[in-house]
Amino acid sequence: MNNKQLSEHIGNIDDRLVEQAEKIPNYRQQHRNQTIRRFMTAAAAFVLMVCSFSAGAFAFARESVIEVPIEQETITLEEINLTMILPDDWKGKYSVEKNGQNYIVYHPQIREGFGKETAFTGGILFYIVCHGESMTPEQFVENGYDFTGYRYLFSTSDKTYILYYPGDVQWNPENPEQETEYLGMAEEIKDIKFVVDNILAD
Repeated sequence: MNNKQLSEHIGNIDDRLVEQAEKIPNYRQQHRNQTIRRFMTAAAAFVLMVCSFSAGAFAFARESVIEVPIEQETITLEEINLTMILPDDWKGKYSVEKNGQNYIVYHPQIREGFGKETAFTGGILFYIVCHGESMTPEQFVENGYDFTGYRYLFSTSDKTYILYYPGDVQWNPENPEQETEYLGMAEEIKDIKFVVDNILAD
């Protein structure tokens, strides 16, 4: 091998070394890229954490309003397993009186307004009347018991229970406040719900 060939050979080696050197990874650049990626990941996690905390703080800062249903106003007639769910505004405005097998629901303040000097009791909102035989609504009408305003409630094997409305004036005609109070409650009687042995009847 002469000098020219050796020189060319050495030149070829140098070219290959240069090519290999160009292919050597830039570890410094890779390390820098990894550092940047780690920083970006940590920053993203921090941002998510701050956002989550802020959303949680906002949610807890808002006032929570939970609506609790008002306790229902009821009358329970245990002897006949009947519960009446009354309008809420009836609270303190009614009383129940048992008369034999029947019940009278009345407004005590209106009744007291009539005084003891009159035999007329007044203030009666409705009666729950027990008929001593089992009847369907049709049989009830056929037997002529529908002589006044009524609402058929239910029947058992030997009895029928009816809500009757009073057929005469139940307030003092000289007291317009009584009239307004009574008529307002009388209008709401249709809204009363009846529960018989846990079965809702309306």
